[in-house]
Amino acid sequence: MMKKEIIGYQFAERIKSALIIGSKMLLVLETLKENEFEGAKKVMFAFFDALYTETALASNATGMQEFARGGETLKSVKKMIEEGAFSEAHATLGSAVSHATTACDRTMRALMEEGLM
Repeated sequence: MMKKEIIGYQFAERIKSALIIGSKMLLVLETLKENEFEGAKKVMFAFFDALYTETALASNATGMQEFARGGETLKSVKKMIEEGAFSEAHATLGSAVSHATTACDRTMRALMEEGLM
């Protein structure tokens, strides 16, 4: 059981950090115009696709649904960016951070109960 908790904690911390980075990238993306915007959007979508893969790996490795929900949220964020709905994209990224935080909290508590943190 503890092996799964340790793996879950590691994934949650990495994913949470990447989501925060993605949020900062989105702030920059909103300020760009024309060709810069299109190029940056491609990079951002590649980043989100890689992060989606990470959430899928985390979900498969741990069975924690918070990771699967976070991955689905990333798909929604991409669609919002395509539509130019940046405020909604920011809010939705925030909810993905919440899912990762929930996963992190749950695994950290289990590790603390075992004296491993």
